[in-house]
Amino acid sequence: MKKILFTVAGLLVALAVACSGGATSQPTGGATVTSPATTVPKIETPTQRPVQEWRLDGVSVEDNTVTVSLFYHSTTTVSVTLNGAPETRRDNNVPVLAYIFEGVPVGEHDIVIKDVMGNVETASVLVTAPQPAEDQLPDWLAKWLAELDAGEVEFPPQSVTRYESQGETVYYVVHQCCDQFSDLLDAGGKLIGHPDGGITGKGDGVTKFSPFELEGEEVWASP
Repeated sequence: MKKILFTVAGLLVALAVACSGGATSQPTGGATVTSPATTVPKIETPTQRPVQEWRLDGVSVEDNTVTVSLFYHSTTTVSVTLNGAPETRRDNNVPVLAYIFEGVPVGEHDIVIKDVMGNVETASVLVTAPQPAEDQLPDWLAKWLAELDAGEVEFPPQSVTRYESQGETVYYVVHQCCDQFSDLLDAGGKLIGHPDGGITGKGDGVTKFSPFELEGEEVWASP
């Protein structure tokens, strides 16, 4: 009976030790038992993005010239491309630098801005065909066209077309009847001569001008 009691008592002691929350215990025989250490997961620190030392200040379009303006906080190397091509010239008026692209064709174009630190910004720009404004017409022509539109001219022409010839602006006036001379006027409305028309179709034979070799802009046509 005593052996049974000692055996039960030993089992109870062993069970109490096993259920104990202590990290270290000293069992019979002098051996040290250590509870396993808790592993703390390592937290990865994300790589910070380099500071962008510039910002896009604006994109402007004038006729076929596109200007990309960047404001610089500090000196850094930045490249600007339009459809993959670099600027034709640059205006270094710090802190705003203007990247200028000249001769840009009509249509939508992609702009890419990036620096040596990996910062990238994109934009797009639309270049449209220039439209002639009414206030671009000289006073004498604007007045004449208004009279033509109002039906105040007794013998209105068939058409009035503007041309750039030998670096000068001229106006080619075709009259209704094929037997009439055409008129060639300078930018001030002064008659230069008659390049064609008349009975022979060759005009006055002196004035050298051929509208067929030039690209003109019709400013008025008979309704």
